[in-house]
Amino acid sequence: MADTSPADPRPIHKVPDPLPLTLAGLVAAVGPQAINFGISIGGGEAYFLPNIAGRGAFGFHWLILISLVLETTLVYQCIKYSCCTGRSFFAGTSELYPRRFWPWFWAMAAILTFGWPAWMAGAVVAAAKFTGLTTQTLFPGSTLPPQYLWSVIALVMVLVVFYFSNRTYAFLAKFFEIIMVTNILLVLLITLLVARPTDYLAVLEAYLGVHFFTQGTAGLSALDLTAMYNQPGGSLMWVSFWVVAAGWGMGRYAGQVTGALKPPEQITAGELRWDTADPGEVAKMKQWVRVGGWSLIIWWALIGGLLMTYLYSVAGYAYLHDEYLRSGAIPKGVQIPLQMATIAQGVLGQTAGWLMLLAVMVTLYDAQFPFYDTFIGRTTTDAIAVTARGGPRRSYRFYYFLVVTLAVIAGLYLVLLEEPLIIWMLVATAAVAFRSIGSLQIMLINKRRLPPEFQMSRLSQGLLWFSFFTGLGAVAYWAATELPKRLAGG
Repeated sequence: MADTSPADPRPIHKVPDPLPLTLAGLVAAVGPQAINFGISIGGGEAYFLPNIAGRGAFGFHWLILISLVLETTLVYQCIKYSCCTGRSFFAGTSELYPRRFWPWFWAMAAILTFGWPAWMAGAVVAAAKFTGLTTQTLFPGSTLPPQYLWSVIALVMVLVVFYFSNRTYAFLAKFFEIIMVTNILLVLLITLLVARPTDYLAVLEAYLGVHFFTQGTAGLSALDLTAMYNQPGGSLMWVSFWVVAAGWGMGRYAGQVTGALKPPEQITAGELRWDTADPGEVAKMKQWVRVGGWSLIIWWALIGGLLMTYLYSVAGYAYLHDEYLRSGAIPKGVQIPLQMATIAQGVLGQTAGWLMLLAVMVTLYDAQFPFYDTFIGRTTTDAIAVTARGGPRRSYRFYYFLVVTLAVIAGLYLVLLEEPLIIWMLVATAAVAFRSIGSLQIMLINKRRLPPEFQMSRLSQGLLWFSFFTGLGAVAYWAATELPKRLAGG
């Protein structure tokens, strides 16, 4: 990308005019972070944090703040790479030795980790409760779970949306922007009505580590601790796909995944070239990177990562903790996705409960769209594009729809497996490992592929090294203390 010599046959593109670093510019740049926000809110907040808060197990809530800083640093470096090259982080791993291994490592990791529709499994439970329509309504005597009917409907809808969209990213961005605003308003309203000042203070103290000295690991398993270190979660390096699709920097020239009824666009998984020796072009690219960084900090880190995890924790603590102290009861299994609706109904009445149930259903369901589109579909298709000898024989879109369709069909069976919380927490543990590996790889990629003006600061390098070592340590701790119990059926 940085080579502007005549020997490089790639055309030199003009850096597009960047969005302004203003409120209007940041609103215009919300798309990739709205999707990132939706994935973050999908699992940890709906499943994990209200459950932890309901138990009052606050000894390690401060891990959220550390995780937030580390993930922000990692994703910012991925945004920088994708703006400057017009390609995803995952295609960029083909620059690392062994060159054909890493793109396929990430494709297989994404399929094995995110192929289980854990978020959708929670959404269909909410849908069955919200509508009263179950599998047995249409098929009396069926031994399938009551919510399985909704699993089929939801999975078919994923394919319908992707096949009939003009551009899949455009649909995802608009859909998630609506979900983001709705979720913020509903959770904020419920929390303001249900929580007392002491509830806010207790959770704030948890974030600041005060309860660490009095509780330690009390009430928390090794899996809880590792999953906490993944909060607020989100899409990690996968944000780079949406940065490219949003047309930031060189992403303007990278092509889009179109619906099956539209002509396929030419999509490149290679680095796109621009004149890195032109000060004006460098200045424009720096502006793209700044806009990307501030959109990440404002929309995902501060609002999604800090405010929303805090509000969900406060709501869970305020409504569920007293009952837990009295009876030891806390929502379990398939009831976990319904706990925020339970809180809303208990505070505001039946109508509010139904509204929150609808919001939970949509929030969990919408997270499944980018998992199929991006984590599985685009990551695997990028691997095909950058490793196929002589180049792929068919269009990028052909392989994308082949992978997505097979993944959705597999979901019809996988949605029957285990309760959603366990699957989600195992996914969260895997995500800690992914963040660790990604932290090292983005340091190597950016050092080798970006111009001097875009190299990382020492602070960023220090944080990413910390992410690398502590992430591996957290997963090793879980594997040593809890994995043997689970393998033994404990």
